[in-house]
Order: sequence, then C-alpha cells, then structure tokens
Amino acid sequence: MNWITFDIETYSPSKSDKINTEELRVSVIGAYISWLDKYIAFMEDDTKAFINIMKEADLIIGWNHIWFDLPVLQKYSDFDLKNLPTYDIMVEMEKVVGNKLKLDNVAKANLGEHKTDSYETFKHYHWNKEWYKLIDYCMNDVRLTNEIFLKALNCKDISYYDLHTLRSAKISTPQIGRKTKEVYMESFF
Repeated sequence: MNWITFDIETYSPSKSDKINTEELRVSVIGAYISWLDKYIAFMEDDTKAFINIMKEADLIIGWNHIWFDLPVLQKYSDFDLKNLPTYDIMVEMEKVVGNKLKLDNVAKANLGEHKTDSYETFKHYHWNKEWYKLIDYCMNDVRLTNEIFLKALNCKDISYYDLHTLRSAKISTPQIGRKTKEVYMESFF
C-alpha cells in the first residue's frame, strides 16, 4: 500500500484569528510519502504539485484532515478532494471514545512525545517568515500522526487521556484498496 500522511499549516490573508477554512490559505504542507520513505515539505506555491502526488496514493492519512486540511486544500484543486481515499485518525478515535481528541494528547499517551509548539506561537511563523520553524513544527505533527497510524495499522490499541486517566481503544483500520474510498467517505459526506 502506498500512503501519504500529511498536515498543513495555514495563514489568514486578513490576519484574522478566526479559523475559517474558506479564508485560510496554505502556508506549508508536511508529508510523509511511503513509496519514497521520505518526509517532504511543500510551500504554498507547491500545493498543486502536492495535490497531484495525493492522486497517486492508495490512502491519504491525517489528523482532522477531513474537516480542516482538505477544505483548505480544495481551493487549490481542480477536482473534488472528497474523492480521495482517506483515513482520519481523529475521526476514528472520536467514533470509539465519543469526543474529539487532540493530537498532542494522543501522541503523549502513545509515543511519550509532544507537539513541538502551540498555536499561539506557530501562528506567527508565517508572517515573521520563520519558514524553518514552521516547517519543523508541521513535519513533527506529520511524524507523530504517521507513527500513530502505524500503531493502528498493526492492530495495536491507541491510548488516550480521559481527563487524567490513561485509557486505550481499538480503532478501525482501513480496508486497503480503491473500494475503501467509497465505503469510508460515505460516512462523512
């Protein structure tokens, strides 16, 4: 199976602090491309190239990418990104535990690691042209998401914190193949 695990960091042209996917633009895309076994960063000018690479994947993996990343990317695409075969780990966790979990909390519970920064800090990287810091932040999120995906793919329980109690859950793993797209996406759109 060829997959892409990705995350995007965004900016608001109006410099608004509101999270509005219709207004937000891509600042950087971080991706792990399995058939290359590489992590690659794409800047906004490279977004269409990244979308073309997404078409080659058997599965697109992310954390909250169905509700956030794909709608932001859609404005750069000439085809409906909902047609891509996707697997959203946050959505799968929500189905089991009943609420949305933060990547940082799940990474801490499973990998003993945290995200490298907070929204309050990284939201300024784009405007300050601190590209290295922004790319590093994004790529770390991709790495954490990919490691959690690999754990789920290997049929391991995914741990999470329920308040201060460590719990675990088994989430569904994707049925690999093009049929997955139709079955999985129907449950969201």
